[in-house]
Amino acid sequence: MVAVGSALSRRGLIGGREGNLSCRLEDGVILVTPRGAYKGRMSGSDMVRCAPFQPPPPGASSEAKAHLEVYRRCPEVRALIHAHPPAVLALSALGRVPSPDILLEGKALVPRIELVPAITAGSSELADACGRAIQLAPAAILLEHGALCAGEDLWQALDRVEVLELLASIDLAGAGSVVPI
Repeated sequence: MVAVGSALSRRGLIGGREGNLSCRLEDGVILVTPRGAYKGRMSGSDMVRCAPFQPPPPGASSEAKAHLEVYRRCPEVRALIHAHPPAVLALSALGRVPSPDILLEGKALVPRIELVPAITAGSSELADACGRAIQLAPAAILLEHGALCAGEDLWQALDRVEVLELLASIDLAGAGSVVPI
């Protein structure tokens, strides 16, 4: 979690104290990043342990409810990243979602992208919407709030955040609508 948080920060996919990460351990416990932590400077001892069927403990990320809801609904998910990729945010502000079909990596990593409407951050309603979205797709764009990507591990979830950002960047550059030769 420490290495992936640092990678997200270095790559500009989160800024400051934005975003959150989690992973499901073998014993079923969920580790979540702490509320308000600068993801580029975390240590392993900063992580907050959550029980999947209990309310998140104090100190857990403000989006811990969403993470826990996804894990409850999707037993195959082992890791989640909620990031604020700039191109994804810009494209969604224009009312568009990137198409995975414009890149082979898109088709492979995010064959489907769900859209979650703008819902109050940290709310049970957002948690429910995220749970439903990740049941249908490995990636979701949260309007006015970034992206949520699931994976077998945090590195796969990071790959999905990165390809979403690349797809959105290509779309914003105007290349997403170009007819292939």
